[in-house]
Parts: sequence; C-alpha cells; structure tokens
Amino acid sequence: MGAAWRGLREIVVNNASNVRRTLAMARFDLTKRYSGSLLGVGWAVVRPAVFIAVYWFAISVGLRGGKPIEGVPYILWLIPGIVPWFFLNDALTIGGTAIRDHRHLVTKMVFPVSTIPVFTVLALFFAHLMLLIPSVLILALAGPGFTIHTLQLLYYIFATLVFSSVVAIFISTLSAVSADVGHMVRSFTRVMFWLTPIIWPFSSVHGTLRWAILANPLTYLIEGYRHALLRPDWLFGSLRYTAYFWGLTGLLMLIAGYLYHRLQPDFADVL
Repeated sequence: MGAAWRGLREIVVNNASNVRRTLAMARFDLTKRYSGSLLGVGWAVVRPAVFIAVYWFAISVGLRGGKPIEGVPYILWLIPGIVPWFFLNDALTIGGTAIRDHRHLVTKMVFPVSTIPVFTVLALFFAHLMLLIPSVLILALAGPGFTIHTLQLLYYIFATLVFSSVVAIFISTLSAVSADVGHMVRSFTRVMFWLTPIIWPFSSVHGTLRWAILANPLTYLIEGYRHALLRPDWLFGSLRYTAYFWGLTGLLMLIAGYLYHRLQPDFADVL
C-alpha cells in the first residue's frame, strides 16, 4: 500500500507541477496527429461523423432496426452514446500505449514520464470536444432541446476525462514493459463496444446480465452522456452507482500508482 501511495503521489505531483508543459504537449500532439492532411484537426469531426452515419445506416436500413428509442429517432439517440465512446476507445488504445509511443521522451531526455499518458489523453479530449459541441447543438435543435438537466453533461465530461486519464496511466505503464498489453487492449475494446449499451438500449437488459452491464464503468459514462442530453432528470442510476464508479476509479488510481512506482525505474532500459 505504501508503494501505491508513493507512486500515486509522484503521478499527481508531476502532473500538477507541469500543467503548462502538459497542455503544450497536448496541443502539439493533437496538431502532429493530423499534420499533413488537408482538413487537419477537422478529421477529429469528419471521421467519427462518417462512422456514426455508417452505424445508423447499417442498423436502421441494413438490419431494419433503428426504431425510435425513448421518444426520439434512433440517430438522435445514438449520437450521445457513441460520441463519448470514440474518445474512450482512443484513450484506452492510444493513451494506453503513450509511454511506449513516446519512448524518446523517456530514453533521450529527462522528462516527467507520468505526464505522457495525460497529455496524450488531453489531446484526444480536445478532439472529443470538437465533436461533442456540434453533437449537442444537433440534439438541441432536432431533439429534446436544452433543459436544466443538460448541465449535468459537464459532470459526465469531467468524469470521463478523469477516468480516461487514470486508465491510460494504468495501461500505459504496463504496455511500456510489454508490447503485448497494447494488442490485448485493442482486442478488449472491440469486445467492449458490443457489451456496452452504445448502439443498443440499456433498458432492454434485465436480470443478472443487467448487473453485469452496470459493473462496466463505461456504461456509467456513456449512459451518463445520454442521460444528460435526452432525459429530464438527474444522474444516471443512483448515488450508490455514482459512488461505485468513483470507488472503482480510485482503486484503479492506487493500482496505477503502485505499478508506476515499481516499473518506472525500468522504463528506459526496456524501451
């Protein structure tokens, strides 16, 4: 437990004392990711928009599904669920290999290593906001519109950013010493896409399976976005479910701190 707290303290102190550097690296990472293309960072919106259109067409036309859900057309119901998924998926896969992908910062200079997954997730988060803003406007104009309950979207955005950063540090620490972890995570996210209520309604699940889906923290975040934008009440689930989510996030923070404390001294040699 002592190692976990020491590692967590190092992660928090490094990120807190390097905020400006982290933000600058996030902007650089975002620009670099889309450099050399005509649309530049516009691809952060175009690529997900194409996927949304494909998913909608495949389900509504190809599978003859896509009936209105919760009183809104399927496409409007789909948007607030799949938009956070794009960010979460990238945070797990790209953020999860951030230290290995930026090995030059570890092996060739003195750099606060624990900030690498964080600035990588922040770069992805900036792209997420670029997609989220027009999505919210579409839902406001063509969907239920803005209500006082829409304000809770700010909470879910914050929760998603914190969770993604914690998981990115956790996975990136492991992938720094083993490239197999990155391959496992990419396979895992493909499975989680279908096991998380993104393109199918959570209300269709009952019994033991419902509890298993609720245990997935991605369900809390994705249904939270949908809850804030489509439903006229407060917080998805209950306060107990919210406590479960933050308790799990806190546990992952401690595990990430322990792993980072134990493995970080070996990063330079392994990479």
